[in-house]
Amino acid sequence: MRVKEQFNKYASCYSNNSIIQARGVELLTDALPKKLGVTIDLGCGNGRLFSALEKKGIESEHFFGVDFADSMLKLHPKSSSVTLLKADFNTQESFDMLQKLNANTLLSASALQWAKDINFTFKNCASTAPFGAFFLFCSGTFKTIHKIAGIHSPIYPCSTLQEAFLAHYKATKVQKFNFELPFESTLQMLRYIQQSGVSGNLQLPYSKLKRVLEHYPLKYLEFETMLLIGESK
Repeated sequence: MRVKEQFNKYASCYSNNSIIQARGVELLTDALPKKLGVTIDLGCGNGRLFSALEKKGIESEHFFGVDFADSMLKLHPKSSSVTLLKADFNTQESFDMLQKLNANTLLSASALQWAKDINFTFKNCASTAPFGAFFLFCSGTFKTIHKIAGIHSPIYPCSTLQEAFLAHYKATKVQKFNFELPFESTLQMLRYIQQSGVSGNLQLPYSKLKRVLEHYPLKYLEFETMLLIGESK
């Protein structure tokens, strides 16, 4: 299943199954100044980041929520100070449109790990706004599941994300975070993965799914993430 299809399918239950994403938004907003100017949220989803900014009193001159999933944009909070745009961070056409907004700040939480070419995406992010702040998942997320199933992570290693970021930004913060999310059973854990928006193309055939159910040794899921903040070069 393609990533876009997955986010559309599970949009209605996304908030209830995105615990680590919520923690990422908290880490991201804790590191931001109180005034952001014109702000773009790339991969805005259901508006969790926008709501967190409002709750913490972080001001935007105007807020542009950008996502490629219509179902997510429908859930995003509406306001006279908010404009919602459908765009894909994998296309030059989308960035050409965003660069006309003259934004001061570009934010993204739990989205850019799905970029087809992370160097392309960070390059264009840096050209879209002078200040960027990003929370991303890395390939160590679900690493034990991947190992047991004999598959590779669909997202980038932390080292690749950091290298691409530093090629286009002067970093003020580069920090890695590892999380463990406990579950009562492996089956409950796998159901969480399906609805969390982190699994990407993790569609295991029955034989590999059975192997994970029988041999997964942990009582928790592993998450590997990064916080990247800086000024564009």
